[in-house]
Amino acid sequence: MNRKISLGIAIGIAALAAAITFIVTYNYAMSVFNATVKSVTEKEESYTKLAEMDQYVRANYVNEFDEAHLMNCIMEGYISGLGDEYAEYFSPEEYTALLSAEEGVTVGLGITYEKEASGYIKILSVNEGSSAAELKLVPGDIITAVNNTDVIAFDGGYDEAVTLLECAEGTKVKLHIKRANIEGVSEFFAVDLVSRKMEMVSVSSVLMNDVGYIKISTFNGRTPDQFKNAVNSMLEQGARSLVFDIRENSSGVMGSLESCLDYIIGDCDAVTAKFKDREEVVVRTTEADKISMPMAVIINGNTASAAELFALALRDEAGAHIVGVQSKGNGIMQYTHKLSGGAAVKVSVAVLSTSVTGEFDGVGVKPDFEAVIPDGEVLVLDHNAFYGQDTQLEKALEVVKPVQELSDETEAAVAQENIGES
Repeated sequence: MNRKISLGIAIGIAALAAAITFIVTYNYAMSVFNATVKSVTEKEESYTKLAEMDQYVRANYVNEFDEAHLMNCIMEGYISGLGDEYAEYFSPEEYTALLSAEEGVTVGLGITYEKEASGYIKILSVNEGSSAAELKLVPGDIITAVNNTDVIAFDGGYDEAVTLLECAEGTKVKLHIKRANIEGVSEFFAVDLVSRKMEMVSVSSVLMNDVGYIKISTFNGRTPDQFKNAVNSMLEQGARSLVFDIRENSSGVMGSLESCLDYIIGDCDAVTAKFKDREEVVVRTTEADKISMPMAVIINGNTASAAELFALALRDEAGAHIVGVQSKGNGIMQYTHKLSGGAAVKVSVAVLSTSVTGEFDGVGVKPDFEAVIPDGEVLVLDHNAFYGQDTQLEKALEVVKPVQELSDETEAAVAQENIGES
């Protein structure tokens, strides 16, 4: 049965609906306004407290203080208060150094080092293109004196001596070197090194039988070219499989990661970022072809950030096996924003995920094949030199053996077993 309502009732209902809509909208607007006012009020109170404290300190503090250092501490305190373990404040000098590191260049003498048992400085590696490389310094050389002062004779000993090795571009440093010759006899000589800007070597490679081993220490602006050269070199030398070592790789630039992945995994949306107000693909590969051969990635507990994404993308998109132990689990992306005066702030802005694995922050990357370095074993990886029992590398080399090779080994084992039974 149809019922008709009067025009007056219809108008009344419409008015009631409008009133309800107004009340809801008004209440929402007021809540937003009140929250905003509260936030502004809290900010004003904080700024007032800071100004009040600053005024009191300047009027009464008995000692002098460094204005720049004070401001840096205030900024660092603000960042610390966020509770973001990856957030950082960079002074102008620190930000300049960060940009150089992200670009993949460094300034220095071109050596890495550690304290030798006797207290002198032992050279661990020599950077290509450095003054140290030109003067033929090699890993294992011992620095006994810096600028004609014996390392042990410095007031601070080793710690003070090495500060002279970290110097501005163009600085000259004289080093006295002790080197053991092939007979084990120590030879002594001096060299004058000059600090210069040079490309950082972040990728190294070596062919191990028919496996191309490629070590990536970080993802910076120079990594993609070095990575492509390393992959091409391994393939040209006849590699039938590839092993990528990203142990201790804990930082990197997203654009560098994208360029490296683009060279091997084909066309896909590899990494997505969930921002505060949106989602977007941040690593998109576009190459039509991908490398089709057995691959493995070695990780450890210090593998983090871009390196974790590298491992996951290779597993998700190219079927690579992951070997080692569970990674750190830094699945948060940070942006670095330049501030006035040349300083900068880095803060977490998005949660990262890959197409198959999804989010991994706080969880890490679980290896397909767990391999642990034996207790008490100190494994040192210096470019292509290995010291210690590298059970993780051994496992990676095992899992990338070509299928046919594994089949041949299996058939041989079966044949041997049959012989034994006959």
